Amino acid sequence: MKRLFTLASFIVVFFFSLFSFSPAQTPSGPSMVLPEKSFDFDQVEEGKVVEHAFKVLNKGSQPLEIKNVNPG
Repeated sequence: MKRLFTLASFIVVFFFSLFSFSPAQTPSGPSMVLPEKSFDFDQVEEGKVVEHAFKVLNKGSQPLEIKNVNPG
């Protein structure tokens, strides 16, 4: 009887651990990656216009839509 209880307990624990730990799922949808998160213009003369382009990558599985950008 003790052997049957031990075997049944083992089976329950085995199946619980098998189904409760699912492998990590890859998130679906867009995933924005910015290789460069900031840029320092150093010293800029007053009134001078400066520009810098940031590379935006989509590492996701669906199209990335950028609807709003807030500088600064």
